[in-house]
Amino acid sequence: MGNNPLDEMDPDLKAMRGSSGGSMRWSRILTAVLVVASLTFAFAFYLPLQRAYEALTKHFSEVQTRVDSANKSAEEARSEAKELREKQQELTAQLAKAAEPKQADPATGGPTKAALEAKLQKPLAKEQAAVASAEGQTIAGLSLSFVLTKGKLAVSPDGQAALCGVAGAANKRPLRVLAIADKKSIPVTLVAKLKTPLDYSSAVAASVVETLRDKCKVDPTYLSATGFPAEPAPATVEGKRLSGARVELWLAN
Repeated sequence: MGNNPLDEMDPDLKAMRGSSGGSMRWSRILTAVLVVASLTFAFAFYLPLQRAYEALTKHFSEVQTRVDSANKSAEEARSEAKELREKQQELTAQLAKAAEPKQADPATGGPTKAALEAKLQKPLAKEQAAVASAEGQTIAGLSLSFVLTKGKLAVSPDGQAALCGVAGAANKRPLRVLAIADKKSIPVTLVAKLKTPLDYSSAVAASVVETLRDKCKVDPTYLSATGFPAEPAPATVEGKRLSGARVELWLAN
């Protein structure tokens, strides 16, 4: 038989051949260890981090939703607060306007006429008073028999109450007192002193002004008095007006 070439190989070459085969085995083992280590790292670190990232992302999304909802609620609250402020301002303006003194209607006397009717309920019920308007003024008419104490120039208690009621309705407006009387109106007890209708009507007007000033506390600068010995020239009157012996109080509107 022939000889094996390996048997004839140099001993050093044999040693190197054996060493090369061992290195390859260790290389394969190291590669396997690295693969296992990589997989272990992936499962041990990457996957938990991925789950944590997803959980944080979900939590952030929920927080953002709540923040958006809170911002929306705040915006709605601001809008409602603005509407409430505007309504409050509107109501304040309406209250201020309602509190302003109302202007009387020149044709009807407006609030002044209504106030006079409220103050003169008693004589109006007895047809001893009337309320009308003329020439842009309101007129309160009172019969002399109601205003004066019988047979005297003194104002009666009921007459004083009516005069003070008119003064209250006038509310610091100029108040013109007209007394109208004829000869038949002069009481017998006063004929010797007040001989003419002019004397008597002027005295009545002065007595009424005195009561308005002293008893009803009307500023004298707002008062004037005139006596008429007969029916004065007719004026265009809206409403009922007394006739005969009477006192008329004309209130500027």
